[in-house]
Amino acid sequence: MPVSKFINSPQRLWENISSTFVHFVEKIFFSLGFAIARRPWTTIVVTWIFLLLSSAGILRFYIEKNPMKLWVPPDSDFYYDTKWYIDNFNIGFRLQRIIVTADDILDPKVLMILNNMTKDVNSIKINYNNTSMLIEDLCFKVPVVNFMNLNQNRPGKQANDNNNKTIKGNPSDNDYSDPTFWIDDDFYCGFLNSFQMSCLQNNILDLWHSNPATIANLTKHDIVSKINKVKINPVTGHPLDYIQLLGGIKRDENGDVVTANSILLTWYTEVNMSSIDVNEVGNLVGTEDWVSVPLAMWENKFLDLMQIYAQNNTGIKVFYEAGRSFADISSDMMFHDIDKLFIGIILMFLYIQFGLSRFNWLEIRLTLGSVGLLCVGMAYVTAVSWCSIIGIPFGPVHSSLPFLLMGLGVDDMFVMNACWRNLSPEESKKSLPTRVGLMLQHAGVSIVITSFTDIVALLIGAITILPSLKSFCLYAAVGVFFIFCYSVTFYVAVFTLDIKRIEVNRNGVIFCYKHSKPIQTSKNETIFQQMFSTIYKNVIFTIPGRVIIILITLVMTGFSIQSILHLEQKFDPKWFIPDDTYYKKFLDNHEYYYPEQGHPAMVFLGKMNYHNEFLRIYNMTKELRNQTYISDVTDWVEPFFNYVSNNYKRDLSNISIVSDEEFGTYLSRFLFSPIGGRFQINFKFSSPIRCGLPASNITATLIPFKFNRFQGPEEHIPAMNQVKSLVKSTSFETDDGYRSVWSKAFANWVTDEIIGVEVERNIELALLCVMICTVVLITNLQMCLWIFICVLLTIVNVLGWMQRWGMTVDIVCCIGLELAIGLCVDYAAHIGHTFLITPGEYRTERAFKTVTSIGGAVLLGGGSTLLSLSLLSMSKAYTFKSFFKIFLLVIIFGLFNGLIFLPVMLSIVGPRAYTKKETDEKPPEEVELNSKHQMIILEKETTIYAELSVTGS
Repeated sequence: MPVSKFINSPQRLWENISSTFVHFVEKIFFSLGFAIARRPWTTIVVTWIFLLLSSAGILRFYIEKNPMKLWVPPDSDFYYDTKWYIDNFNIGFRLQRIIVTADDILDPKVLMILNNMTKDVNSIKINYNNTSMLIEDLCFKVPVVNFMNLNQNRPGKQANDNNNKTIKGNPSDNDYSDPTFWIDDDFYCGFLNSFQMSCLQNNILDLWHSNPATIANLTKHDIVSKINKVKINPVTGHPLDYIQLLGGIKRDENGDVVTANSILLTWYTEVNMSSIDVNEVGNLVGTEDWVSVPLAMWENKFLDLMQIYAQNNTGIKVFYEAGRSFADISSDMMFHDIDKLFIGIILMFLYIQFGLSRFNWLEIRLTLGSVGLLCVGMAYVTAVSWCSIIGIPFGPVHSSLPFLLMGLGVDDMFVMNACWRNLSPEESKKSLPTRVGLMLQHAGVSIVITSFTDIVALLIGAITILPSLKSFCLYAAVGVFFIFCYSVTFYVAVFTLDIKRIEVNRNGVIFCYKHSKPIQTSKNETIFQQMFSTIYKNVIFTIPGRVIIILITLVMTGFSIQSILHLEQKFDPKWFIPDDTYYKKFLDNHEYYYPEQGHPAMVFLGKMNYHNEFLRIYNMTKELRNQTYISDVTDWVEPFFNYVSNNYKRDLSNISIVSDEEFGTYLSRFLFSPIGGRFQINFKFSSPIRCGLPASNITATLIPFKFNRFQGPEEHIPAMNQVKSLVKSTSFETDDGYRSVWSKAFANWVTDEIIGVEVERNIELALLCVMICTVVLITNLQMCLWIFICVLLTIVNVLGWMQRWGMTVDIVCCIGLELAIGLCVDYAAHIGHTFLITPGEYRTERAFKTVTSIGGAVLLGGGSTLLSLSLLSMSKAYTFKSFFKIFLLVIIFGLFNGLIFLPVMLSIVGPRAYTKKETDEKPPEEVELNSKHQMIILEKETTIYAELSVTGS
């Protein structure tokens, strides 16, 4: 059977499909433009009614402030372990810290200053709900186990040794004999109950009970001697090595400290985490930890006091942090640059006037420039409203959304303006609705391609386990969609009215003024058309020019690939803190004077039979202590084992010789002894523990330790996973056997672990979907391939130069790269689509017509994006600075690949233009004229018939 003459090959079949699809889309946009131009005011009214109705969604607007719901994957171990900790322990603490530096911090005069400072901190008073509160009402309290008076009844040397005990790194090296073991339980517990709970703090002045008279009479020898000998806190009776509070230490030949350059003072304040309302105390950036309102008020006054000390003391330097410091500064930096948004709007308005207007009174397009920016604002409001209706929370990164939408949104305006100027002389003679329809017919397909690919790239970015990134991508995708909607409706309607203004000779600034003499509108080429014509004709499209462009592209790609191999995956929360802030100065000094202090962490153990599982727990903590990346394991397991061994002469590892009741008795005595009292806060029991009675069943316990200080993800991620594996590999056989490892730093480390995979996966998926979208919308495989190559080259170049600019892969860069894919598609897609609809026999001729007709609009669009983000380069916020760097690279390389490399390749191996589909359909204006003509004939016939009826003919 013969094949149809219309479809004689797969290529011909594809071309027919392509032609049919393009014609269908163009017909839709022509009809839309024609209808809007006939009723522009109706379109404007309907658009604003939709906007006002959508704005009702603001009533459901919700700002997410909980850091757990912003930055932590909901299915991660950290999320589950944090919830477990809150459910079981409920109580946490926040640190308020001061670093004081001096030439010799152990000078008696410096200690007097420290005493005055401590007194002032302890005197800070706040009023909340008509109640006055001091630090003693807000601090984290621990049991006092100071038995100095009892020790005085023991032989002198033994008492002195116990009170000046040195705690070594290995607990098994210590003396675990209980000085109170010989006392009757009733007397001992009665004596113990007479003690009050004490605020937990690390302060060198506790060595002298913060007594001003005693401190004033100290000599340098007294101070040095006390610090080197005393290893028990005289106030609480808990072990504390005061040398660890010193920095810049110098020692004598015996290893004793003789001088130091810094001292670290720490106050521990209590937080009831289950009673915290994050919406009340959280900030808009989602970086605030759990904190009560009274404590937040106290911390604010603490910072005010420390600022006075930092400014008014001579001979010493004061650096400080409160629990709220990171949250306050990161929040201030995020919203500190909101004024730049308004300046950016003004600059963008002037830029749009430069791009749209011509130098005469008629073609000053103040209305269009304002409406172009208004479309972005309308899209932003509508996107926020609809996302709120759906239930998507607003996050901290969303504050950059207006900048991004402003850069992405005005591109459509330049494309439509270019298509209007490119109407042929024959088309320019048609009626206004027809001309507007033809403009939108030419521009609509290109706008659909770029908007749809932007939306798809953003939706791919929303396939992430990071809640804040997911929310941002959804908001941005919805925003781009509504920018498209308002551009092809509201903007086109105002464009029509502006053209009517020009045609009736009304002034472009004072609309009510009508010029008496006709003003000739500009018919000359624009500056950009002249520039493109000269450069491309004389430089780029010459044979040497093409060779040089291809070589430059290859060399840049090679350099970028080499740089990508060295691109690091790293994130440090300190990047959010500007260098000139008090908090950054504290962090720098803490890192300098205390480099060995890493991130605190804890092993969580849940409900189990601790008597039967004790040997497994003992072996786990022993192995944990042997890890090279862990320091300062302050577990209760080995001290308890040695305590029972020394005092009861029993071996807890042999469960057959110790009953459950005896285990509870030993544990209770241990936790109320001077040796084990500090571990009470690490336990939760089925019923409160009481002195003199066996401990009830343990429901949860903690084993605190510290990680070493790490340089980056290549160190802390393996360390985190290794300690998790060590704990998880310990198999418990009773009850739920829950065990895990938790650290506040894991919130960032978990993100570090997945962000590299997220970026790689999302970029690959976005590129794939962009390729599919361009195939569907452009329906030319060769052109789709060239657009894909341009996007790929741009992303490779951006990643490579990110590394050369000193940037790393983190969550902020991940967001920027998601948006970059959609942005760089725009440049290549506009050029590619225009090349396909430009008729001609020679590729170079079509490529030249393409860049001279649409190139100016593409360049203006790239410039608008750069201008909207240029002010972010002056920002101190890490997020905004990173966005500026990424988008600057995207615009530079995207414009190069879209405006230079792609036209060069199309001039050599570009595909043929679309074939026009033959159709007998009449354009809407002919249908309208025919309908009017038929109505006139019908009216005349009706009139004649009526006259004949009257005369009776």
